[in-house]
Amino acid sequence: MALPSPQIPEDMAAFDEEENEVRGTLVFKPPVEILPKTRRTEEMQRRKLELLKKRKEDAEKLLKEKEQKEKEKRQQEMQVKKEKQRLELQKKEQERKRREEEEQRKKKDGGLDRLLHSLLDNISAPDITACGIDLNPARLRLLCKNLSDNTSCRSIDLNRKGLIEEDGDSLAAMLEKNKGLLKLECEGNNLGVQAAEKIGEALRKNDTLRSLNLESNNLTASGGDQKGIIKLADALQENKSLRVLMLSKNGITAQAGEYFVRAIETNDTLTLVDLSGNDASPSVEQLRRIDAVVQRNRERLSTIRRNERRERFALYNEEFRCRQHAMQVEAMRLEIEAMQERRLNRMKARAERWVEEIQDQKDDVQRKQEELSEEAALRAETNKSKGKKKRK
Repeated sequence: MALPSPQIPEDMAAFDEEENEVRGTLVFKPPVEILPKTRRTEEMQRRKLELLKKRKEDAEKLLKEKEQKEKEKRQQEMQVKKEKQRLELQKKEQERKRREEEEQRKKKDGGLDRLLHSLLDNISAPDITACGIDLNPARLRLLCKNLSDNTSCRSIDLNRKGLIEEDGDSLAAMLEKNKGLLKLECEGNNLGVQAAEKIGEALRKNDTLRSLNLESNNLTASGGDQKGIIKLADALQENKSLRVLMLSKNGITAQAGEYFVRAIETNDTLTLVDLSGNDASPSVEQLRRIDAVVQRNRERLSTIRRNERRERFALYNEEFRCRQHAMQVEAMRLEIEAMQERRLNRMKARAERWVEEIQDQKDDVQRKQEELSEEAALRAETNKSKGKKKRK
């Protein structure tokens, strides 16, 4: 008795088709096997269906991977395209600024022209003021570019020159590179929140600036945005050169005041911090803590200066004693050299006299020999004449 053959599940019946074979423009359908329905043929059919199912799953997986790769490729192409667009926009912006600077360079007055040339050649005066010079963003960029590598200018006055938010980028870029400027005055301008952030980032890298005046600017957007002034306060934790910081009349609140307290408490160089004249000023306790730290820094720097003066005085005394000893040694050396020179001169004179005496003795001996030779010759001649007379 034949056993009942297992039925093919409906979900696997959908895979009971092999793919058509394509050769050129011809399509060949796969052959269909007709076998008796036995358990063995059913098992073969099931294995065949499972193999077909696995092939289709692999094909779908490959298709999904290909689609994923295509998607990633499109995303990369989009990113490259966006980066290219960004670079093109940046290049256009730089070109616009360059043209603007070139136009301003052509239109600039003689005062700015002389100032830029002196800064570029490092022959400028140590204290510079922009009084009487009209500064717009393009002109300020030219000025800051020439200041970036300058070392002759020690302080510059840009008070009440109408500087705006955009000018903060130029000032920050200059402060990051400059290694000679000690004092920067920007009182009474309209620098904003972003300018405060940029200047704060520049102060993290600058290690020469001693005094910064940002009084009566708009660094907090009339007290509504403390983000820029907080970044400026955080930069004081890393800056180790700034001594004077003027931030009065900028709408600084108690929130930013707490950041200033924390930053200044870790700073060892600030000796003057002006936060007065702010509408929503820091609390009295914060101001007292800041003042205590400033007083501590003043005492510390005063002690350092006194120690430096004492050390310089001690070094001066030591140098004076060294020079005095060197002068004494040099005097002894000169005296010894003089004595040796006199001794050598005496020996030389004595040797010359000895040579002269030897020469005189030789001359006397030679003269005596000549006299004796003449006398002997004369006697021989006399004896010869006497012998001739006797023979006759």
